[in-house]
Formats: sequence, structure tokens, C-alpha cells
Amino acid sequence: MEWNSGPVRRWFVNLPPQLQYSEVRFRHGDDAEWAAPAFNDDDWKVTGVWDLPARAGIVWVRFRVRMGPDAKEPVPAGIMVATVRAYEIYWDGMKLGSSGVPAESLEAEVAGNVDELFSLPSGMHGPGEHVVAIRSSSFRCGFPAPKSGFRFLVDSPMVLQQKALREAFVPTLASGALFMTGLASLIMWLLAVRRLTLLLLCGVCLAGATMQAIQAFRWFYHYPADWHFPALTAMTVLMQAQALMTVAVVAVHFEMPRRRWLLVALVPAFATIAWLSPQRYNVAGVWVLATGLGVSFFCAAWAAWRKRLGAWPVVIGVAASAILLSLETDDYRANFFLKFLPVLLGLISALALQTHDERRKARAAALAAARLETELLRKSLQPHFLLNTLAALTEIVEQDPQSAVKLINDMSDEFRSLSRISAEKLIPLSQELELCRAHLRVMNVRLRRTWHLETVGADESRMVPPALFLTLIENGLVYQRAHGDTIFRLAEQSDGDEVRYTFTSPGETKVAAGRKAGGTGLRYVKARLEESFPGQWALEQGAVEGGWETVIRWKPDSREGGRS
Repeated sequence: MEWNSGPVRRWFVNLPPQLQYSEVRFRHGDDAEWAAPAFNDDDWKVTGVWDLPARAGIVWVRFRVRMGPDAKEPVPAGIMVATVRAYEIYWDGMKLGSSGVPAESLEAEVAGNVDELFSLPSGMHGPGEHVVAIRSSSFRCGFPAPKSGFRFLVDSPMVLQQKALREAFVPTLASGALFMTGLASLIMWLLAVRRLTLLLLCGVCLAGATMQAIQAFRWFYHYPADWHFPALTAMTVLMQAQALMTVAVVAVHFEMPRRRWLLVALVPAFATIAWLSPQRYNVAGVWVLATGLGVSFFCAAWAAWRKRLGAWPVVIGVAASAILLSLETDDYRANFFLKFLPVLLGLISALALQTHDERRKARAAALAAARLETELLRKSLQPHFLLNTLAALTEIVEQDPQSAVKLINDMSDEFRSLSRISAEKLIPLSQELELCRAHLRVMNVRLRRTWHLETVGADESRMVPPALFLTLIENGLVYQRAHGDTIFRLAEQSDGDEVRYTFTSPGETKVAAGRKAGGTGLRYVKARLEESFPGQWALEQGAVEGGWETVIRWKPDSREGGRS
């Protein structure tokens, strides 16, 4: 076992405990007598089974197998060989079979299969020491390394077949689970919410599913040896993509600053890892996965420090995956799904917590919208406004019936506009201006004064929250005292990134210390702005010469663009 690397060594752990292998000896050249059990190979070079020269013509290997130190027990009748070398295998001088055709040149060699099972004939695996001789070449192995080797297992045929099935079962299960998770993420992205993290999670799962499918395909199909190098290369590339997208999911989900630069820096890092270990693709994959987990842990820890929702499940999941990987640092493919499952569960938990929080906020927003609709109607239909208007109407009917009819029509226009927009989140500015002017016409008749609304640079197709400027007009009527004809002024400025409205209400304030910093009307305005442009708006107000100025700014986005 000490001659083998970690990924190969695990295959020998469950072999019969009495089974013993001698040292391995090899020699360049080709002689049929070297297969004979009685041949003296004392002058052959002792080597490890993974230190055979590659692309060096015909190479013979000899070693011995027995059961127990006294060799009194029969040897199991099954043999499994895994290698990228073309070879012929001899047992006590008898040829058991071959995999491919070994030769002295690339043109003459025929690649065999990576994995082959052989059965010892009856009477060939009894007690005693048995000589194994292997004639091989490796021109078509595909690997750039100067050395190659083989895995040679002796056990009962049933046990060896079960080993192969286990090697296929776990990757198949992992591939199916990852594929279904990736497909579910893609469906959610297509039909529910176009969130980048869902698309990245889909990529993570599909890359892992493809990588595990390639691993399982080896055991179901027993593909040729010259396919093995491209297969391992593809698996390493998929591992790099999976590690990169895992970091991207964490960084994007928690809105890491400069996350694009972080992801760009990982690409040459992974390329450097692959370049430093061209002979050990399994080790390169381990380091790539370890690097991805390390960077993901850093991002998740930063998010936990900033108290981002769902950060701790990711921190725990990444840490658990890193611990599992550290227990088997020679091969990322062995038990890959168990190693990657904790971080996958952590990412899914973070997405689930975010979705739950968004649903809670959506329910709260729906309730807030209902309250705003009620507040708009209540504010506009308040009893003192109706009583005062009806009192004025009674007086006007007797003195000027035509003005009374006009007042009734203006009130109808105002309430008709209110009923049309009360349930809307955004309305065209033209409707808002129509509502404001209808209200001013009512106030003109009721107060027997002239009120106007003047606009400068207003884009009447732009979407605004309902009754936004009507509320500012009402505040001006309540808190300010103007003389003579009064003109409210609304000016719009827009640079593409931000729209700015400046509303000027004329007249001196009725309170010496200035108008209130807030009230029902102002709370309504702020609530409407937050509902329509959450976190993307600002409101400033204060006294100016000859009146009171309110400045409202917001960043237009897709929500404003839906002018339906």
C-alpha cells in the first residue's frame, strides 16, 4: 500500500487481510520468457506501480501474490486492473487476457479499457505464491506526465464487481440530486423571480452533476483508456467552474463590494493550480475546491459580520464542507457529494431565508398599500372638507346658480379622479395634475379666490405616486396664508439617472416658527415614495423667499417604466 497514492490506496483497504503483495520490479524490452514464474528477476529495477515510464516502448512488470506469510491459503479468483496502459497479463506463466495491444510505437499500439475484470481458472489460485507478469506500453495514454502505472486488485469476483457498482452508484446518485436541484433553480429563475443567485446556483449544480455523471460513466461503460485523460480534464474544468460559481453565489447574494474583481482574480488562481499539478488532476481538483471553499467562507464571514440575513447557514455549510474535504485531501471525486452537500444546503438555506423575508415584506407592502388607499380616500373625503364645501354650495345656490353647478361638476371631477387612482401604485403625471386642478377649482369657488397650478418642464407621461402633489397643495392651503391670486409652481428636472421635482407653495406660514416637520400629509407622501421607490428617494423641504419649497428626488427604474 505504501507504493500507492491516496486515491488508489483506498481500494486496498477492504481487500482480504491475509493478502500480500511483493515489491514490484520492471524492465524495458520484450521477451516471452519473462512471463515464466521460474524466471529470475533479481536484477530488475524495483519501483512503485505508479512509477513506470510512459511512452517508452514495451515494459514488463513482475510481482508476487500470496495469502498469508506461509502462503497456505488459496488466493481469491478475481482480478481487477485499472490503468491507461495497453497490456497483456500473465498469471503463473499463463496468459489471462489483455486490454488493448501493447507495442513499440504509437501507430502499432491499440488502447485498451481503463478498467478490466479477469477471473482465474480453477486450479490456478490455490495455496502458494503466484507470479504476476504484465507486458505493457503507454503511447496512447494521453497524459503528459513522464510516468504512469496501474491498480491491481485481487479479491473474489463478486466483491470486485460490488466495488465497481459502489463506485458507480454514489456518483450516479449525486449527479441525479444535483441535476434536479439545478433544474429546480432554473425553473424558479424562469417562472418565479429573475434573481442572478438562482441562475448561478443552477450553474453550480449542473456543473457538479455533469462532473459526477462523467465519473459514473466510467463504471457503466468501461470506456477506452485514451478517453481517460480528456475525461479527467473535463472534470477538472467543471470543478473549476463549480468552485468559481459557488463563490459567485455567495458574493452576489450578500452583495459583496468589488465582487467582480474577486471573481476575476480567481480565474488565474485556478489556472495556476492546474499548471502546478499537471500530473495529478485529482490533487488539482482538491486545491481548486479548497480555494473556492476558502474564498466562500471569507465572503460568508464578511456577510455574517455585517449581519446579513442567511449568512450563518452559509458559514456553517462552507466550514463543514472544508472539514470533510480535509479528511480526504488526495481526491475530490471520492465521496464528492457528501463533501459538497453542506455548502449546498447552506446556500439553499440562505436563498430560502431571503425568499421568506421578501414574502413577509410583500405582505407588509400589500397591507401598507391598502392603508395608503384608505388614507387617500379618508384624507380627501374628510368631514370638515365636505361640510365646508356643502355650506358654501348652499350659499352659492341662492346667489349664483351657475357657479353652484360648476362647483358640483368640479367636485364630481375630483372624486371621480380619486376613485380611479386610489388603488394604483403609480399614475401618469397628467392624471395627477388633472386631480390637483380639479381640487383647486373647488377651492376657488368655495373660498372665492383664484388658485392656479403652474408646471415647468413637466413630462406628463412620467409615472408618479397618486395624490403626491395634491397632498402638497393641501398642506399649502392649511399651513400658509397667501394674498390675492395664488400660484403653486411645480418644476421637473431629469438627467436620466434621477428625476427631481421642486414644488413651491406661495405665502407666509401661519406659524411663526415655521411649518411642521411632519404630519398626516407628509407621512402619506413619504409612505407613497417608499412604496414606489424603496430606498431610492429623498425629500427635502424648507422656507424660501415668498413661500415654502419641497424638493422630491427619486431614481426611475423598471417600476416607473411600467406605464400601463
